[in-house]
Amino acid sequence: MVSSSVGLLIVLIPSLLGLYTPQKPYLIPLGQKVNNTMALGLIIAFIFPAMIESGNHGWTRKVDKNIPRLLRDVTEAVRSGITLPRALEEASQRDYGPLSKELERAVSKFILGARWEDSLMSLAQRLGRPSALRFSTILIEAHQTGGKVIEVLDASVDLFSSLDEYREEQQSNMRPYVTTIYMGAIIFLIIAYVVLHQFLSPLCEAATTAAVQESGLLMGVLDISYYNSILFWASMIESVFSGLIAGKIGERTLSAGLVHSVILCIATVFFFNISSV
Repeated sequence: MVSSSVGLLIVLIPSLLGLYTPQKPYLIPLGQKVNNTMALGLIIAFIFPAMIESGNHGWTRKVDKNIPRLLRDVTEAVRSGITLPRALEEASQRDYGPLSKELERAVSKFILGARWEDSLMSLAQRLGRPSALRFSTILIEAHQTGGKVIEVLDASVDLFSSLDEYREEQQSNMRPYVTTIYMGAIIFLIIAYVVLHQFLSPLCEAATTAAVQESGLLMGVLDISYYNSILFWASMIESVFSGLIAGKIGERTLSAGLVHSVILCIATVFFFNISSV
């Protein structure tokens, strides 16, 4: 909400200061400075949620990545002869990323008198990941099986390892599609540059000559800044939605694409400023 409010305020600054007033036939801002200011507001509205979402996705990836390793270590500890609660207590002193703190909290609850099931379900609820819920459920069931605890844990290690491998393979398979989206955005910018400099710019220059004005052949040609602004905002819109699609493809959520949207928007602003006509 704060990012959106600040971004909207920056977008409205040109209008509030009288730098931009919609006028026919253009309606959109013609100056690149005004476009830059509005684009900056859009980027600010996205960049802080993008940073938070990037951190959240990194955190969840660490949770999912460390669960198989934690479960494998617990299994080896139980196989060596110690009880499952004691194995978890020892594991809570090791580094498993975000899991360590929550595991230590769950073990502390159990030591202080909470039920085994309640302690582990609180771990799953605080982590808020499907993999954490599966992990807690497996440990609860393993504790209740008694003599077959090692068999249950061995099967669980194989399951989580397979899921982790599948997740890694899926991300590797989707990475080329994300790259394709970036390439599409770059190609769009290149096409915009060619259209502006190789076609529209000479056409607008020809329209200002006296002979062409007298003939009336290019009466419908508008200011080159108008076409520059049209392509600029088309590129910005393309960057925003391409980034969201990249996030949906790569991480299965649109929110993960905010980082890609910000990167592509910054690239668009940079490109149009160094190639301004």
